[in-house]
Parts: sequence; structure tokens; C-alpha cells
Amino acid sequence: MSKGILTAIAILAAAGSAAAQSSNLPGKEPGKAPVAQSSPKTTTDKTETPARYANMPEAAVPFGKFTKSYKEWFVDPDTLDYFGAARDETPPEMLRSKTVNIGFLGPLDDSNPEGPYGKAMLNGATMAVDEANAAGGWRAKGAPVGRPFLLKVHNDLPLWGASSTEIVKMDFDEHVVGILGSIDGASTHIMLRTTLKLEIPIMDTATTDPTVTQTRIQWLMHNFPDDRQQGYALADYVFNRLKLQRIGILRTQSRYARIGVEIFAEEARRLRHTPVLEMKFERGDTDFSAQLKALKDAKIQGLVIWGEPPEAGLILKQMRAAEMSQPAFGSSRLAYPDLLNVAGPAAEGLVTTSVIDPASTDPMWIAFRDDYRKRFQAEPDGYAAYGYDGMRILIKAIGEAGLNRGLIMDALRRYGMKEYGGVSGRALFDYTLNNIGPIWMARVEEGKFVYFPAHQETATTEVGAKD
Repeated sequence: MSKGILTAIAILAAAGSAAAQSSNLPGKEPGKAPVAQSSPKTTTDKTETPARYANMPEAAVPFGKFTKSYKEWFVDPDTLDYFGAARDETPPEMLRSKTVNIGFLGPLDDSNPEGPYGKAMLNGATMAVDEANAAGGWRAKGAPVGRPFLLKVHNDLPLWGASSTEIVKMDFDEHVVGILGSIDGASTHIMLRTTLKLEIPIMDTATTDPTVTQTRIQWLMHNFPDDRQQGYALADYVFNRLKLQRIGILRTQSRYARIGVEIFAEEARRLRHTPVLEMKFERGDTDFSAQLKALKDAKIQGLVIWGEPPEAGLILKQMRAAEMSQPAFGSSRLAYPDLLNVAGPAAEGLVTTSVIDPASTDPMWIAFRDDYRKRFQAEPDGYAAYGYDGMRILIKAIGEAGLNRGLIMDALRRYGMKEYGGVSGRALFDYTLNNIGPIWMARVEEGKFVYFPAHQETATTEVGAKD
């Protein structure tokens, strides 16, 4: 067994559960970066505690109709306080290096169903790194020239535990100052447990798994709208706006779909509309007649599909062929042209969540979109946009803190209950450093996706005037 794998196993075994750590030590500041970055739209010092965790609607509060909880978790400023020693020393390999290395972990294989999302995330991150290098890179105090940022790219294989080996390589072989990734929830959890011992900042720009930030491990910031934001918005649209009651669910046998459906179904139950039937399928399946017959026999009023475009497009075609005219809904991964290509007219009326508004007229988005098109001959998606924004946030933190990982993570923790305006839109980070900002919905009209704001109840209190 290789040394890297043995080290990874040892780290995972030692990680166990995370205890909240914190310190008031000021630490040393190795350097500053002259990298040109737009400042986050932060709030003033009037910040208040959010009313409920994860921007949770009132209807989603457990037992909220019967009693008030005596303790609200994840809403206090000290949620991610850190008492460790990472601020005390910067690894000498980083100080000697001619480059500032940043790790990237994402699925990149064509055979991986999540490969297209990983490639888009890498494209966005690469754009941010190249812009930072064009502005001078990172410069230590007194240094005549800056050091370029360098991405160390690692493929996130669809094998349980593989990410821990890659993180060990990033630390011991490549001496990265931080990591951007990944997409799969289980892989991100393993990466997070590994960095609990290695103490490397993670900018997580793609997973939808809300349990990642619930660990209270202090080494991760998450800027991609998770399943709570998407599940709450979809439930609000289906039950509160359309007034539907009997909903069926058809999802992939994947952690991505399982966690997302759990959030949606939990909200549905609290709205007294428990889904009448949940059916499953494997990625790559092409025949959904058995599942659709069962759902039709259950007399559903609408169908929620949680998966990817290839299968969802076929489901819609077979659903309409079976004379099922019920409205269909889905997760954000369905809001892609690939679904329209597969489903054709059968996609008409489909409503999904969306993590971005591709029709936005915001100048930052337009500039990013045009640059992305020119460079990659493709349209940027949410994974590209959040990968770009996340890398800019991470590079800015390096510019403020220098090469010390503990101080870099301190700079990221300062985003708690602050806003950031990026190409992906307005992000608002809670005290777990999870983005609870607004998301979008997408509806297929005349063969195209039309985007509109999600209007679920906002549970977060006002946090001061924006800059």
C-alpha cells in the first residue's frame, strides 16, 4: 500500500468528530498581495444574529407550530471559532516556493456523470487565477516582484475515500495554501475530515449537500446554494404558489438526489403534503415505464424529478407518451440545454430551481459570460460562475493574510453574515460560512428556459446597510 494512501487512512481515522476550536491570537502577517479584486459587498457593524439557520422558512421549523425551540444552532457568531495553532507557523516550503499553489479537486472524467460540472468549475477557477496573475500575483512585503498563483489540479474519482489521498498529495507534495472543490457530497465530507487534521482552507464551490457545513469544521467556506435553499424554494413554488397536494418523486440512486429529496420531502410534510410516492432509478437507465406507471396509478398531481438531464429528458418524453399531463418540477441540474435536446416538446412547462440567472444584465455577469464564451466556446453554467467567484474570494483572502493557512481561514471567516456580489449574483454567508443568498427558478417556455426569482419566505433578519 502506498505511503500516500496509508497517510490518508491515518488522517481519516484520527479525524473523528470535530470540536469547535477558537483563538484570539493575532498571529503574524507574512505578506500582502497587490492582486486587483472587487471588494465584497459587506454589511456594516450592525450585523445581527439570523432568525433561523439556513434562511429556513417558518413552515420548515421542526415543531414550529407547537412550541419554540430553546436553542437555535448555527446562528451564533462563534459557530466556527478556532482555538488551534495554525496561525503560529507557515510551512517553510510555501515561503521558499516560487509559486503560490492552490489545489483543485473536482470530477473531470467524461465517464463521470458529474464530469461536465467539474470541468466548468475548473474553467471558472482558472479564469480567476489567470486574472489574479495578470494583476501581479501575490507579493510578499518588500518583494520586488509577485509570485504567480498556480493551480494544482486533481481529478475527483467516483470512489469512496479517493479524495483523501488527493488532499494528502496537495499538502505533502504540493504545499498548497488552500483548496477549491468539490462536487460530490461524500467526497467533500472526506476532504473536509482530512483537512480537519491537515488544516488547509477549503473553498467549496459546488456541492449541494447541506450537511457539509453542519459539521462545524472550521476549514471550509461554501458558496454554492445547497439543497436547503433549493428544496425550500421548490416546495414553496409547488405547494404555496400552485396549491398542489399530491406530489410524486422520481430520483436517481445517488447521494446528490437522496439528500435533495430529503429536504424537499421534509418541507412538504411540514406543509401537510407528504409526497404520495417516491420512485428511484439508476444513472444511465433509459426505460422508466414501471416507475411512471406506479406514479400514474398513485394519482399524483405533479412530479418532482431529481437527477441529471439525460435521464430527466427521457422521463419527460415517456411521461407525456403515457398520457401523464401533470406538471413536472426538478432540481437545478435539469436547467440545461441538454435536457431540452433530449425531451423536445415534452419539456414544455417544466419548472426547476436555478443557482444563477443566465439572462442577467449585471455588468459583472456579462463580462464573465463573454470572456468565458471566447475562451472555452461554451456557455458558463452555475458551476463555472461559483468556481470563479469562490476562487476570487480565496485569492483575496490570501492577499489579506499572506501564506499562512490559519490566517487565510481567518480572512474567510470574516465573511460570516456578510454579503458578496459576484458574477453568480448576491451571496450572503451565514455563521457556518454557507451561502444562503437568493436563488432563481427556471421554466421552459416555447422550448427555452425563462428565469424568475424564487420567492420563498426570507427568515434572516436585516444585517445592516450594504456598501
